[in-house]
Amino acid sequence: MELTAETKLSSPQHYSPTSTPVLDVFRPLPPQTKDGLSAGEYFLLSSLIILTLVAIPSLRAVLAKISPDPDSVAFWIALLAPFAASLAAYLTHETGHLIAGYFAGFKIMRIKIGPLNLGTHAHCGEPYCGDVLTLGLAALKPRVNHQDDSGLRRRLLFLALGGPSANLLFATAFAVAPIMMRSGFLLSFALRMAAAFSGLLAITALLPDVNRRGNFSDGARLLMLLKNDEKAARWISNMRCQIALNQGKHPRDWDEACVTQAAAVNDDSRDAFVARWMAYLWAAERQDITCATKHLEGALESLGYATPKLRNNLFLEAAVFQAWFRDNPSKALFWVYRIRNKKLTRLQKQRLDIALLWAEGRLFDAWEKLCLGYLDLLHELPESPGRHLAEESALEWKRQMESRMLTRAWRSMYSISRQIEPAALQAAFAAQ
Repeated sequence: MELTAETKLSSPQHYSPTSTPVLDVFRPLPPQTKDGLSAGEYFLLSSLIILTLVAIPSLRAVLAKISPDPDSVAFWIALLAPFAASLAAYLTHETGHLIAGYFAGFKIMRIKIGPLNLGTHAHCGEPYCGDVLTLGLAALKPRVNHQDDSGLRRRLLFLALGGPSANLLFATAFAVAPIMMRSGFLLSFALRMAAAFSGLLAITALLPDVNRRGNFSDGARLLMLLKNDEKAARWISNMRCQIALNQGKHPRDWDEACVTQAAAVNDDSRDAFVARWMAYLWAAERQDITCATKHLEGALESLGYATPKLRNNLFLEAAVFQAWFRDNPSKALFWVYRIRNKKLTRLQKQRLDIALLWAEGRLFDAWEKLCLGYLDLLHELPESPGRHLAEESALEWKRQMESRMLTRAWRSMYSISRQIEPAALQAAFAAQ
């Protein structure tokens, strides 16, 4: 998203509508994650240590009764039973969220298990389109984009409650199963371990907490939705903005009150970063430089809670901002070098090259690359709402570039005329 035309100041590269020490490289970037464990992580870790110490005698008894030989299959099955139980508890939690999301009217877009991605991705010509709602292993979006926030809030409540509820049901069923049926010693031990792990995971998820990566726990989500406070409104606003981007709705048409109020909620969370990022996109497309600068600085200040993809997008935006608006190629390159592994798409590289050419004073080269390179790449994208949004943004950038080039030409002509006029007057006086 590009910013406005030339300012009226004689030195636009020194113009700073707000204090931006991070953007201007006067203050170091914040660390990527917080130090130490969150309350939920501390509870789970300490509970697992206690559970392990309590379960060691039972595990020894199981191994002694089944097969004390380390080379036997039964020995290794018994030894791996706690790990299988913990994995089953985690999968139960995620499955509970997915089932609750399905019945609450959410569509599963993508499931990520390590490097494996199953499902579809948001297709957009610009780097801002992405997942609407990420929950554990899955990315979801509402099936119907209801305008009623109260209805969406109820559906989110049901979604957040799905994981802990599944764990509690799982724990109850597996705790009762050894009593209700005559199971073997090994199976009874495995079921009790699965019940214990599942119960611990349910309690951990229900604690109102924010982890080191800035993600709210299920309990924190439930609490904010029940209170219907400003944090809940921010979460819903972030989702609505992302849905609008994926559908090709221009950021300048977003609800101003919702976007600005969401960005004003300041806490150490990923929601705060996303809200500031969305507010920057909204302000930049409205040509509101002061607001855009403030929100870009705010996003950089909460950078530690961004995903790797969003970090790269934000670094790219900071580089384009310094090059296009402040005519500072050196600071633009500083942000370029922060992009990890230089993971830029062809469109992003073209956009960055255009901004850097402009900052270096090669105005016509920048304009030509925009018209003959960037726009051609956009036309090659598959037909989608995101492509139309990107094309509209690129054409607006082209108009701004032409306006600034014309303004600079007029300024140069005026400056030359001011220099010629005294010389002409002196020549006229000399002739007299």
